[in-house]
Amino acid sequence: MARTRILHIITQLGVGGAENQLLALCAQLPAEQFECRVISLVAGGSLRPRFEMAGVSVCEIDRRTSGGPAGQLVAIMREIRVWRPDVVHTWLHKANHVGRIAATLSTRRPVVACFRDMGHQTSGGDTILDRLLDPRTQLSLHNSEAGRRAFLSRVGDAREDRHRLLRNGIDCERFRPDPAARARLRCELGIPEDDPVVIMVSRLQSVKDPGLFLAVARRVRRDLPTARFWLVGGGPLEDDLRRSLAESPDPGIWISGEREDIPGLLASSDLALLTSYSEGLSNAILEAMSCGLPVAATAVGGNCELVAVDETGVLLQDRDPEAVAGIVAPLLRSPEDRMNMGRAGRLAVEERFSLAAMITAAASHYQWLVGI
Repeated sequence: MARTRILHIITQLGVGGAENQLLALCAQLPAEQFECRVISLVAGGSLRPRFEMAGVSVCEIDRRTSGGPAGQLVAIMREIRVWRPDVVHTWLHKANHVGRIAATLSTRRPVVACFRDMGHQTSGGDTILDRLLDPRTQLSLHNSEAGRRAFLSRVGDAREDRHRLLRNGIDCERFRPDPAARARLRCELGIPEDDPVVIMVSRLQSVKDPGLFLAVARRVRRDLPTARFWLVGGGPLEDDLRRSLAESPDPGIWISGEREDIPGLLASSDLALLTSYSEGLSNAILEAMSCGLPVAATAVGGNCELVAVDETGVLLQDRDPEAVAGIVAPLLRSPEDRMNMGRAGRLAVEERFSLAAMITAAASHYQWLVGI
């Protein structure tokens, strides 16, 4: 029996939540049923080798080397016509536009678009384009109900049944409480076992507001000097954040840059803090919960669907550093509350947000699309 061919078109293959979800999906869809290929609209993505190690062919079609936007579009259309996929699946803002235009012009096969945020980057022109493309999109997948509602409100689509959820999936074996990793990493980093660690794993960009994380860290450490704060990740604000810390050093604050040992760092921590202005469905929250951490996150977007207040963590209604510190500090002083919230969070991920559940849901969507 011929396998179902899925062509994924994504904006880029750098480290990011959507990119890692796509990698997991391509690697773990049943190989006897599905064959995946990926087109990246930007060359040189750091995750490309991992896709290829998983047996997934990657084609980079960068507008800078393919004749500008028009040349890029023509090249994508050519790839679609040559490979003849059964489904074209687009990911992220730019690829949802470019990929759907190319698919609409080059194939009659079903097109599915994946929306993973609250539309915070969209302009009026983007909304017009989404309205034009939506009737030609057989299925739109959103990773949060908040994101789904925001898109429908912005675009005004009456076909709500074609807008469905594909929630993020976490590898609960990779992201898990790990006492051995905790002991090893804390020893390597010189962190005593009793010192509470607050971690934020994030791309360092404005929408994540890492500056608020640092402000909260300084405020908490004035009253609780044993507390440590780890800001983990890279991005356009990294250099500015490092300069700010260098101008006013604090030995309890660590800006790590990009790291490969995220599960171990989470297992070595005691509380996850997320200070974003906007979120779809945060992998950072899910990974922290899977590692048994309570979460303190801003009450935006899909965060409210993940954090059960006083059960798996707290939602931050106020962005003032003093107010946030006033919520974080009591949690750091209460190991029992943190442990109970962490256990509940781990159970929630196992029950609702496992990688297996995401793979099963995606396969079901693809089978439905091929059958229409």
